[in-house]
Amino acid sequence: MSNQNLKLPVKPNQNTLRLLQRARQMYFHAMEHTNLSNEIDGMIAILGLDNTIEYILRIVVSHLELETITGKSFDIIDMASLAGSINKVLVDLAEVRLPYMADIKLLRSTRNLVQHGIASPLADLARFSKVTEKFFDEITKKIFGFPLDELRTSVVISNETARKHLQEAESNLDREQWLRCIVACRDAFENEYFNRTKNSNITNSIYPAIVEANTTNDISTWSIATILEELELSQLDINNSDYRRFREYLHHIPSEYLPDNHFGHAVMQRDWDRKDAVFCYAFVSDCILRWQAKDHQALYKIEMDKEYEFVEQIGGIKISDKSGGCTYYFENENQLELWYLTGKKKRELDTIEKDKVYTFITERFVDGQKDHCNEIKIEILGKYAKLITCNPERWSFAFWYRKKD
Repeated sequence: MSNQNLKLPVKPNQNTLRLLQRARQMYFHAMEHTNLSNEIDGMIAILGLDNTIEYILRIVVSHLELETITGKSFDIIDMASLAGSINKVLVDLAEVRLPYMADIKLLRSTRNLVQHGIASPLADLARFSKVTEKFFDEITKKIFGFPLDELRTSVVISNETARKHLQEAESNLDREQWLRCIVACRDAFENEYFNRTKNSNITNSIYPAIVEANTTNDISTWSIATILEELELSQLDINNSDYRRFREYLHHIPSEYLPDNHFGHAVMQRDWDRKDAVFCYAFVSDCILRWQAKDHQALYKIEMDKEYEFVEQIGGIKISDKSGGCTYYFENENQLELWYLTGKKKRELDTIEKDKVYTFITERFVDGQKDHCNEIKIEILGKYAKLITCNPERWSFAFWYRKKD
């Protein structure tokens, strides 16, 4: 073979980016087991790290079309031989060497010993975790043309809103707009978090307790709201130190990036820098990818024979643009409504006062035609509002009421 037949790096297409993201998730899955520090999880971690490196190598073969260029087959089971064959081709064609070859071979040997129960993996986990991360980073730089921490995630995000905000974060990262990148990361995270908690049994079951505590000026209001957040975080498997760090960054976002009249954030005592933005981007993109990877297909698709729409009015304020919510029924004609509303509509409803009576109208439309209207008098017993997402501005608004004769 002659030298310089292959010019590196070669930018990845969308399909290759998806494969790289999959490799990255394999690595993070292995790291989750690494942090558990017991022999069984250590075995799973070693296997995962080894699989990650082999998967990356096979992505390189596919991405550079090495089989087409060389006429050789890289269908090699042994990873050390696979790495050696790829390394020889890269040296011959592009004068580029694979990094950490000795460590890759040692990892495969250790993996084999661990799999057959001959060795304990715990002593080598930290070393091989670092080797895998550095290998991944070097490969993305040499072969694909960017460092690992700039691996773009938005291309594989299925939720349109989260994808849009993550693309904005990536654009700001490229333009070195660190604070704007973090703001966009916040928006992606908040919207995906909302989508995954708005119908949660945990979230829905605790809201009445928050409203009742808030109604009586009970000091437990904040405590119950905090418990709800902690339960949601545990349900989403992000109740960890990285999340706490991410929240610190969000706490320092200036007021101009927050909805009107929403204050209480700290002032950053230094300039925002690249490591701040990279941390937030990596944390948010990894969270969304993990959530997305664990999604199950619905048991079945609900088919509606007609299109139904419900429009409510309370005190003359029309509500037709909710993004979710639920109704709670209690004894003694008590009910509670939980709505997710725009900032504008929430501020209109702020005028509704406790202990006052209002007309509550519910209209039902079937295929665009009104077919039912229910009108009752209600007495407001309490209410509660919380900012859920900043962009778009979205609030949870709950009010507790009693039907009046």
